[in-house]
Amino acid sequence: MGRLCQDRIHTTSPVTYVTVMNEAPYGPTTDIYLNNQLATGTAGIVPGAYSTKYGALQPGTYNITFKKNGSGDSLTSILGQQVLDTLNFYTLIMYNDTTQAIRSMLIHDDFSSISTGNANYRFFNLSPDAHNVDFYINGKTAGVTATYGQRTTGDNNPANGNIGYNSFISTAPNSYNFEVRNHYTDSVIASTSGTSLVGGNVYTIFLAGTTSNFKINVLPASY
Repeated sequence: MGRLCQDRIHTTSPVTYVTVMNEAPYGPTTDIYLNNQLATGTAGIVPGAYSTKYGALQPGTYNITFKKNGSGDSLTSILGQQVLDTLNFYTLIMYNDTTQAIRSMLIHDDFSSISTGNANYRFFNLSPDAHNVDFYINGKTAGVTATYGQRTTGDNNPANGNIGYNSFISTAPNSYNFEVRNHYTDSVIASTSGTSLVGGNVYTIFLAGTTSNFKINVLPASY
């Protein structure tokens, strides 16, 4: 879906790795341009689509722009030139903020400190209609505090200064019931049951969608 197309970008050794997420439900199908060259398929990336694995890319310095599919109209861009280093991993995200404006971010996915015995995960709030949420890794019970509290839309954007939200935390391998609650009303807006987190694996868990269809997605890191 959102994986960078290998017929558009010629990869050589060494390589860097990039994964793509279009989590802007109020935006159009999108193309991504790297240094003014189309880097995604001609059909573009529809809202809600995301790469299931990292795509290989030649390391270098890139200007990254999101444009409306087929039109060339600019939607958003990553500010400044971005250096994508050899054997590093990055996540490129387009999303809507709480005003439905289109925003974007580039995250450096640092796997250097992950646990090889426990499962590793992080949580993103990428829903424009969920302004402030709490995330529970195994549901809310008496005396349990949120694993992530008061997460606002796109608060993991490095431009906002909260780069710690892009780090991973570890937990025992197990089957979990994830729960996202409205911080103000404590009502459950999305949940999953029986989701397995495997030791040594890395997961990005993210809330997506709009008021009528909030959804928790669990994305294992793969390349």
